[in-house]
Amino acid sequence: MKRTTISDIAQLAQVSRGAVSLALNNKPGVSDATRARVVAIAQSLGWTPHIAARALSSSRAAAIGLVLPRPRAGADAERYYFKLICGMEAALTGHGHSLVLQMVDDVVEELEVYRSWWAQRRVDGVLLVDPRTSDPRPARLVELGIPFATAGSPLPGGGAIVVDDAEIMERALSHLAASGRTSIAYVGGHSGLQHTLGRQQAFFEQGDRLGLITRLASPSDYSEAAGGAETRRLLSSHRVPDAIVYDNELLTLGGLSVIVESRIDVPTRLAVLSLEDSPLCRVVSPQVTSFLHDPAELGAAAVELLLSPDPARVQRLASPALEVRESTR
Repeated sequence: MKRTTISDIAQLAQVSRGAVSLALNNKPGVSDATRARVVAIAQSLGWTPHIAARALSSSRAAAIGLVLPRPRAGADAERYYFKLICGMEAALTGHGHSLVLQMVDDVVEELEVYRSWWAQRRVDGVLLVDPRTSDPRPARLVELGIPFATAGSPLPGGGAIVVDDAEIMERALSHLAASGRTSIAYVGGHSGLQHTLGRQQAFFEQGDRLGLITRLASPSDYSEAAGGAETRRLLSSHRVPDAIVYDNELLTLGGLSVIVESRIDVPTRLAVLSLEDSPLCRVVSPQVTSFLHDPAELGAAAVELLLSPDPARVQRLASPALEVRESTR
């Protein structure tokens, strides 16, 4: 989608480009009627005068946009986004770029943010996170003509930095099976996210390959409270698993608190493994076995891809190390 220019507004208003500039910047030199007509046309075309006018002297904003979901109750301890942003900022600084960050309540608001940014010339491209199974964002970005890269599963029309979630799940289940576990539950995340569905599919496939009894629990979100609630359900079922794999560290901590409260010995009776690590996994008792993901590395790699000569390619990150701790020994 072509950005609106002063020439476009001038043509529709039947005035000179200079008159449009004076009207949009609220300067003397045009009549009130002309000013009102120019502003009305600019607004109808999606032009935002106070920001776009400042960008007229440059075709580039030297900035990359990132839209994140507004934090919900119980999710404020999630460190993932913080480290991801730190990695993005570090990479952008090296290129002389800045990060434009905005939080939204839903995808409708997110799509409007992209339209507004592009119309205002505030960004040269955007970074996407949390690719969804039915994701409206790539089509809208392609329509607008905004370059984008995804930190996660590939989306049509843009590049992506991906992690092999199937390989991670295979290593997790193989580790648990090697320690004698035969019945494993997976406390996953939001079923509408591509990486969650990929992990779920790999969980069942690898479980079948290893001859394991597998069960899936789907919490309402990624919070500590949700992890505790799903763990309580698993422990009260007629067939209690002998190992639980959690999608992230918050789900793990919520589950571990319920396990300890239930006086179930870890790892003798129940092994616990987290697909993501945090300092808390190392300071709780027992310490939790986890994969040493670095969101900062993912964020930096996504920036480098977007600013590269070939931003539409798919690039794979090295698989994170599995650090075995007390919870699975």
